[in-house]
Amino acid sequence: MNESSPKSLSKSLTMFEGWSYSQTFRVIGQSLEERGVQDFSLTCQDEEFVVCGQRIAQLKHRWVDQFLGKKRAHTERSVEIHYSLKSLLWLQIRGESLRKNPDQIPDYFRFSQTIRTVGSYVETRSMPLLSLRLSGGTFYLELQERSGNKRVEEHSMGSFETYFIRTYLRRGIMKAAWAAR
Repeated sequence: MNESSPKSLSKSLTMFEGWSYSQTFRVIGQSLEERGVQDFSLTCQDEEFVVCGQRIAQLKHRWVDQFLGKKRAHTERSVEIHYSLKSLLWLQIRGESLRKNPDQIPDYFRFSQTIRTVGSYVETRSMPLLSLRLSGGTFYLELQERSGNKRVEEHSMGSFETYFIRTYLRRGIMKAAWAAR
């Protein structure tokens, strides 16, 4: 992202009309889960979301190592993934087809649910999100205040668990009230 003209992720969401942070981040989170991306940064460049991160890959397990009882070795690889509207739509449709039971309680500890919860939190902040970064189990949210100043919030991954539970319970209560109608 160019420092001289920061582009907020909320402005990029306007090109993804009808998409929320939670919906967008869930889809991106599912993709990152599949790829084994651990730490990452998320920005918007040229009308697409860009994720730069570290992917943990398992090296091929040789038969000799297996015979000797050695564990499989891991290596880190840098990745850069671009998500256009078209790719996010495809990932959304694919993700929906993989979910077996939409009424099932979501698993917070799945990365896609955690990052979806971060998206819900950002929506309540009412400040444009400039960037999102995950490093060593800590999220860094760069937000833009009304004054134009940048604000960086630091949250441990676990701090969003309580927020997730409250959000899920609120959604469940609303769903039950709707079903009772």
